[in-house]
Amino acid sequence: MSGRRRRARLGQHLLRDERVLDRIIEAVPADPQPILEVGAGDGILTQRLAELGRPLVSIELDEGMAYRARRRLATNGLDNSAVIIEQDVLDTAPDEALATVAAQPPYGLVGNLPYAITAPIFRKFLEEETHRPRWMLIMIQHEVAQRVSARPGKLSLMGVSVQFYAESELLFTVEREAFDPPPQVRSAVVMLKVREQPAVDVPSPERFFEVVRGGFRSPRKQLHNALAQGVWLPPDGAVQWLDACDIDPSRRPGTLTLDEWARLARWREEWRDEHINEQPCQSA
Repeated sequence: MSGRRRRARLGQHLLRDERVLDRIIEAVPADPQPILEVGAGDGILTQRLAELGRPLVSIELDEGMAYRARRRLATNGLDNSAVIIEQDVLDTAPDEALATVAAQPPYGLVGNLPYAITAPIFRKFLEEETHRPRWMLIMIQHEVAQRVSARPGKLSLMGVSVQFYAESELLFTVEREAFDPPPQVRSAVVMLKVREQPAVDVPSPERFFEVVRGGFRSPRKQLHNALAQGVWLPPDGAVQWLDACDIDPSRRPGTLTLDEWARLARWREEWRDEHINEQPCQSA
């Protein structure tokens, strides 16, 4: 199998546009944090990150790509400026990875995220209990970038999930021709500034997302119908719930702010505590 076909199969589209590389490096925050890179590829961005002179660890699953990235660093006299770990990023402990360059959290994360595992990477790093990054400078599919940076009116489950943990800004769009091989869709570079605490006060993230997921199971329906189907409620309970939270039942899930979702989660928790013995048994 050719290298080009193998990269496409693995979802690896290697960035080749120097202007895009320049803009990514310019967007790296000027702080002392070490950097964890997701996906070294053949090392073209890894080299530019290493030139910043900060502790750098790059995670690359593909053995051949890791070899090429190391060779690129060595050719440019940077072989002692970064460590490349051959590992699945979803199995990587950030503190253990950073220890290979005598660094420790907090850290920043940079990466051209494979489209197929963008959501799992968001979950892994944003939901980290002890070692979340301070910021994430990432290239992702343009449509996903729009979703995670959307404002109320166009919010999705992914947008709420990311913005619960981080402030999100779409920095710039990257055209297909910037990559080899070109992907089928455009990409975009996004900056996530990870919050020290979630954006809103909720009973727990788990309870909050039970409500949010319930609402977005039927994103085109009015809220009272979406919540009635997505969350256990007694007859007419959704309208009572929304009225109690001063939210118009005819609105769509994508129009709610994080504060409004939090209000719904808090009310539901209070209601659940008062009616816990009234809920029917659920079949396995």
